Amino acid sequence: MTIEELSAAWLAARQAEADANAKRVEIEQQILKLIPAREEGAMSTELPNGWKVRTSGKMIYSGDIDRLLELTKAWPEKPVKSKLELDTSMLRAIRSDRPDLWRAIAPAITVKPAKVGVNVEVPSGV
Repeated sequence: MTIEELSAAWLAARQAEADANAKRVEIEQQILKLIPAREEGAMSTELPNGWKVRTSGKMIYSGDIDRLLELTKAWPEKPVKSKLELDTSMLRAIRSDRPDLWRAIAPAITVKPAKVGVNVEVPSGV
């Protein structure tokens, strides 16, 4: 196949994927009208044919951390947690700009390639 044919096939597959996703979401909404989900947590429903439909509800919590800490300062346990994570932009800069520092920390870092993204753009009118 030529690159043009591969690009056209990629665009067609991408559209089929989007169409299938939209159809799946529509079907999920219809299922949820018949089998409501819990606000939070999973629930299984066995169908007459023996199949099981599992629904899972989830709530997303967000808030003002500083205010929450102030409101709960007397509590023995706080409803917040902190998460240490790598600063990838800093590591990227150290790796490219400071090989001396990179050599010092490299034993503690794993670097591997992520999935390469591909996108095909078709100019309007083509």
